[in-house]
Amino acid sequence: MITHSLHRKDFRKLIVNPKGFSSVIGTTFMVLVMLVLATSIFLWTLSKNTEYFQAMKEKNQLEMDRLNERLSTENVNYTVSGDVVSVEVNLKNEGSLPVHLTTLWVLDTTIRKYGFNDTLNINLKPGEILTIKGTEAIKVFIEGANNTHIFSSWFITARGNAVPLEKESGIIVAQVSAGIGAIAMNFNKFKYYNVSKVGSSYILNNYPQGGIGYVITQPASGGIAFEVSLINFDPGKRTITLYSSSVLFTVFPVLPQQPRGSMWYIVNVNTNGVISNTYTPIQLAYGVETSVFFASAVELKEGNVFSPAKAEYTGTAPVNIALVGKIGNDYYGQNIPFTSVYIKNP
Repeated sequence: MITHSLHRKDFRKLIVNPKGFSSVIGTTFMVLVMLVLATSIFLWTLSKNTEYFQAMKEKNQLEMDRLNERLSTENVNYTVSGDVVSVEVNLKNEGSLPVHLTTLWVLDTTIRKYGFNDTLNINLKPGEILTIKGTEAIKVFIEGANNTHIFSSWFITARGNAVPLEKESGIIVAQVSAGIGAIAMNFNKFKYYNVSKVGSSYILNNYPQGGIGYVITQPASGGIAFEVSLINFDPGKRTITLYSSSVLFTVFPVLPQQPRGSMWYIVNVNTNGVISNTYTPIQLAYGVETSVFFASAVELKEGNVFSPAKAEYTGTAPVNIALVGKIGNDYYGQNIPFTSVYIKNP
């Protein structure tokens, strides 16, 4: 009872004393405020952590999507009109995600100037193939650009990837170098024909099929003609013009230290296989595979007319094609070796 009475007396004293009561209320309010602040800070921190982890998740997903873009390009072609470069290309989306192309950058490496087109809105679904050519070619302005210049280019995707436009899939590196020349020969299309006279014209027998050029049966009369398939890979994209002095020749080791040669000068052949009596210079456009024929015993110039040529010898002989002419506005010459023939009698 004494203890209870003491507590009642202390409580009455606390109520009677305003300073003591206000201290209790203040302390309680402060505790409540601290609890509210701590709770608010905890909730704010929790929300920020949630936002951070969500942002990181989205960023990681974007990065994964960017890394999984797979766009391939081929058959790239550049043409210039004025200062406008038109870019043609075949596209294929080889990935599992759609690709959105927004910008094409083009570098004229000859004059070291850039241009870009940032108005693109090209979308490719997974597996989709798109050919951009002709009137749909992408146009980029580069002051001073020229058809003879060398270009490189690349797309920018909406995810930030740069997609370089591949040109010849390495064929230029494989077939043409400074030590070989601008012209390459397709060795799978090396043909020969027997030449016959029909009326006043000379024709290629079995044209255009011909026979495989590596083993030749020499006719008893008439002549032999060779067809070679040439491709102009000049890095400057200049047209190559072949003069009448271009010739295909062989050297037969008939006897020791007594080689014998045979020559076939360049000729024109029409779509019916008829050989022209005169010669009009043949032009090799950049990147275009062109059939060129060698059949004449004499160079077709200064009034000379076509005369059929044949080997006169049999056996194995190396073949060389000596090409003379112009590349663009400059004189040009190139020898194409690396093949041989075996000639036999009927």
